[in-house]
Amino acid sequence: MKVKSNLFSHFRNLDSGVAALAGFILVQILSKHSGIGVSPDSVTYLSAARHLAAGKGFISFDNFPVVDFPCAYPFFLTIISWITRQDPLQFAPILNGILFGLLLYGSGSIMSGFQKPSGWYKRILLACILMSPALQEVYSLLWSETIFLILILLFIVSLHNYLGKRTTGWLLICAGVAALACLTRYAGVFLLPAGLFLIFFNREIPRPVRLKHCLYFSGISISLFLINILRNDLLTGLAMGQRPKNETGILKILENFGGGFCDWLSLERKPVPEIFFSFAVGFIFIMTIFFLYRRKKPGSSFEYITAVTGLAYCIFMLFTSALTRYEQFTSRLLSPVFIPLIWSISWWIPEFLSATAFRYRWIFGVVVLLLTAGFLNIQLAADYEYYDGVKDAGVPGYREDPFVQSEMVQYVEKYTPSFNPGLPIYSNAGEAVYFITGLPARQLPFTAFPAKLQQYYAMKNSYLVWFKDLDNPEMPKLDSILRNKNLQLVKQLADGAVYVSK
Repeated sequence: MKVKSNLFSHFRNLDSGVAALAGFILVQILSKHSGIGVSPDSVTYLSAARHLAAGKGFISFDNFPVVDFPCAYPFFLTIISWITRQDPLQFAPILNGILFGLLLYGSGSIMSGFQKPSGWYKRILLACILMSPALQEVYSLLWSETIFLILILLFIVSLHNYLGKRTTGWLLICAGVAALACLTRYAGVFLLPAGLFLIFFNREIPRPVRLKHCLYFSGISISLFLINILRNDLLTGLAMGQRPKNETGILKILENFGGGFCDWLSLERKPVPEIFFSFAVGFIFIMTIFFLYRRKKPGSSFEYITAVTGLAYCIFMLFTSALTRYEQFTSRLLSPVFIPLIWSISWWIPEFLSATAFRYRWIFGVVVLLLTAGFLNIQLAADYEYYDGVKDAGVPGYREDPFVQSEMVQYVEKYTPSFNPGLPIYSNAGEAVYFITGLPARQLPFTAFPAKLQQYYAMKNSYLVWFKDLDNPEMPKLDSILRNKNLQLVKQLADGAVYVSK
């Protein structure tokens, strides 16, 4: 088909280009007050990129090898630093604006290749993607999801081309994209079962070829991930960092998971709607897969591939959260589901309307527009609330005014030259200490690892920088540390304190 063969043509995607430009401008607006947002994870990416650029290797803010995150995103930031001769914090607003624009343009282009392409449908969904609070949050912070979401779209496009053309070249490209996704976020491993399912159950490819291509795909897509965790294990004995086991029941996990979708609809997090949305999202993906699989030659359609990809991500996140202790499922963690979900909810609407009698078509069309207007109104209300805080105080995180202007931060910044370089600095927010001072700082051991905690208690000659407002429930409380470790107070402040042990 001509539309699909010319999927990303700017002649066919003027509306996608307008949405991309709007996305770029939006990121610049959100970054205007204090620059790109910086979270604890952002500091790990930032410090690793700076160390790579300085030729010190892939090490974090504590001067230890990075193992909690794979290396692709920091390496990407390093390349941009070499090209621009700027620190990532300087070019990040422009970079994130371009990436958000690419996500919007790619999403619009893919919708042009749907089985029943529709201009009005495409523009409405582009507005939903542009106005998504989850995606606006992702692209206003220095996070690896900014690349990860684009790689998921590239995976969908390359797999679509492979399943349609059945060429080894497109298979290798798809596997390469999956490998890069795994090297960008460990969660990228979910693309492996998604790809294997789509290849193996494609009825248009002979079974022996399917089996051979499944081996090719799995071997290439998992290769970089295995190299990364092997490197981690050799350097630190930890494949993917310290990850405490989860002791939460399955119902609580489902509540946590569904709570993210409640947030998207501005609903209060309560157990019943949380569990309902967890099952509803899975049901939507499964029904889309079921109905499309029964059609003639469904295996290469964007709608089918996207639904399988979205379901695979949901299953992967629920399964891994049952094994290791996750932070609460947030919009950030669920952001890879947003675009597949709205596509799976709505893909059938243009086709249904075109097949409906004219007098009923308008009635159903008005209902769809009202529902869409209601959803966009919810999104715009959340967007305004986010912008209202961002315009006055900056993006939440370590560049937000309340943090930057706090007594503790200002004191630590002024005290930086007084830190004895021979004494290690420990903190309940080591990444914050690094971000403020530029000095390496170690995280306090988690209470889930008592042996490491006892080693810290027995250690002499170190600093403790304690942030009251950044208390981490995984770490020991300050009163527990003071009972078990001989510390001398250097400075007590309303929102923290600095101690030294000798």
